[in-house]
This record gives sequence, C-alpha cells and structure tokens, in this order.
Amino acid sequence: MSMSEFDRQPNGESDDVFSLSTVEQAIPTDFGEEDLVFAQELNTIFSPEQEELPPYFVQTLLASEESLYRPVETGFEHKTRARVFRRLKLRRRLFYTPRSAFDALISGVGNIYARGSLLVSMAAFMLIMLVTVAFTAPSFAAGMTILLQGSHSGVYQVTHYPKSVRTFRHMHVNSGPHQISLSAAQQQLHFKIYWPQSLPRNYTLGSIYLYQAENQPWADGPMVELVYNLNKDAPKGTGQIVIREFKPNMDVLQVVQDKAAHPIFIDQSGQPSAIYVDGQWVPRGKYMLQWSYGERSELIYQQNGIIFWIAGDQHDGVGEKALWQTAQSLQTLPFSRLMLLKGDTTYVTLVSLSDVHDPFTRDVLVIYPEDSSDSAYFISVSSYQSEKPLPKTVTHGH
Repeated sequence: MSMSEFDRQPNGESDDVFSLSTVEQAIPTDFGEEDLVFAQELNTIFSPEQEELPPYFVQTLLASEESLYRPVETGFEHKTRARVFRRLKLRRRLFYTPRSAFDALISGVGNIYARGSLLVSMAAFMLIMLVTVAFTAPSFAAGMTILLQGSHSGVYQVTHYPKSVRTFRHMHVNSGPHQISLSAAQQQLHFKIYWPQSLPRNYTLGSIYLYQAENQPWADGPMVELVYNLNKDAPKGTGQIVIREFKPNMDVLQVVQDKAAHPIFIDQSGQPSAIYVDGQWVPRGKYMLQWSYGERSELIYQQNGIIFWIAGDQHDGVGEKALWQTAQSLQTLPFSRLMLLKGDTTYVTLVSLSDVHDPFTRDVLVIYPEDSSDSAYFISVSSYQSEKPLPKTVTHGH
C-alpha cells in the first residue's frame, strides 16, 4: 500500500463517504470507531462497484454463515429459466424430440444438393478462368524451355511454327559491304573472339562477318560469325560450318520443333552444357513454315557468358559429335597467333543481319526482356532478307 493511496482519504466531514444517508443500513451495528476508519480506508483503495476487490474477498464471503453469501444450488439456472417462461407465459420444450427418418432424409438430400451446387459453381468458375487466360494471354505457342547451364540462352520447344512473329527491318550502317581489319573488328566487339582448335577434316576458314547490332536490343554489341568451308569438289550439303558468337543482353532462346532438341552433358542441377538441334524451319508454300529434320545440325553452347551457335550440314557428315568436339575446342587466342603468314592481313566484312544468307536466317527467337516492361515475344532473326547473298571474300593465310 503506497502513501499516495492514503492521501486520497477524506479529511473532513463533507468528504465522508460513509455518510448516514448512504451507508447507514450497510454498517453493522457492532462497528466501533476504529472499524469505521478501517472501512473508510478500504473504500479509498478498493471499489467493489468496479470489481476492484480486496484479496480473498470472495473467499471471505463464501465462508460466511449467512445464506445471502452461499453458492447457488445445482440447477439454479434451469429453475430461473422456467420461472421466467412461466411469468412471461411462453411455451417451452421440456424434452428433446428426435427427428423422424423422413425428416433426416429430406435434410440429407438438401445437404447433398447444396454440396453439388457448390461443386458446379466451382467448376464453372474454373472454366471461366481458363477461358479468360486463353484469350488474354499473349499469342504464345505452348512450349517447354531447355536452358543452358549458367546462361541466358537455350531452346523453346513448340508443336508448330508461332503465329505471331515480330519482324524488324535491320538498319544498314553502310550502303554496301565494307571490310575492316581483324584488330579493328575486335575493338568493336564487347568480348574476345573465340576460335575453334579442332574441326572436321578438310574445313578451313573462308570468311568472317561482323553483324552490327543497332536494332538488336537482345545482343550486347555486334556479333561475329566465322564461316569454315569444306575443301572438296562436290560437297553433299552446304559444305560449311558456321560459328556465330554474341554476348546476350537478355534471355534469348531459339524456337525449335518439339522433340527436335535434346541436352548434352546434364549436370547435377539438371542443366546441360550444350543443346543439340536437329533440323530447322523451312518454307512450305508462300506463308507457312514447317520443321525439317535431317538437314541442318546445330549446337547451342556457352562459355564465359558468350553464346555460340554452331551449325553444320548432316549431308556432309557433320552431326552432334563433330559439333560438340568443335565447341569444346573454342579458345581465345593472341592476335599474333592468328597471323600464320608474315604480311598477310585478315579482313572482316561489316554486314547487317538482313544481308547474308546463313544457316540461321530462318530461326525464330523468344526474347525475355530483363526490365519486365514487356512480356516475352517471338522475333525473326533475319527479317527482310535480300535476294542475293553477299560475296564471301577473305584474305587469310590460315
């Protein structure tokens, strides 16, 4: 008990909470002056009206011999309820009457009907959701993605050629083909050129192209392409192995026919080191393209953040094994090692993607912008191709 609590005690007759007008009947007759003072102190500390009771207050009352403070008898609430109903002249059910079998049957049918209605409503809701997604989603062909290990590239497998493919007219930086030195081309690239150290027999470097990327937001800077020609009189296929190298600026996946691609050397996380693609899109009629197996062979590979598209011709015997050996041999070399003959100069042709016919001209890509401002979309690799391919000329002593 703190002194502040005692300070609240009344100091005069005007503040006496036990005035004769209010507590005359509540004060026992045998209370003396000291009892009254003690009761006054308790009243300043505790307030029974606000349920602020002294310790053991209830136990003290229950221990009293007066019937007023004794606990109620068992069934007191039922007697009180019956007395209230009787005074208000209300009808009440004294005993519980179980429902008949017919009533139970009717109730069960109602519950089944309610559950059936709920299921029907849920099925209708799901159908509406599916229809909404089908009509509001982008015009995307359903497909499955295979991603390269630690890369922004891979393949997107579809059952048919996409219906909505964006085509962009590539800007021509020069009015015609223009050749520069290999060192000048390397300065324009955002990565070092990789050179294969192992190729199938009778393949030698024929030309080098530098694709300027003013209208290619998915590529970080220009792309370089190495074309190796088969030194035979009559190749059965195209007689070329083409290696395109670029640094992706966002997720770039090639669109291929379902089951036309499979991964190579899958790691513990389930991602492949490379992806082999059998075939390519070829025109069927004027406006339709279909997938053709057994012609082009392609390997999609990545190394140090650089994406490599390596394409050959299966008619020339260039398949998965040959492309994989070529990919594994890719290395960056000092410029001095590229000059095998003293005084020879290697020239690189500056071109636009619309100017050259190569194994990738009909490819379609899925672009996933990293800023997420737009949804993924299909794009043609080489739109508005010219009718005649550019001459592939290079002076090289390799």
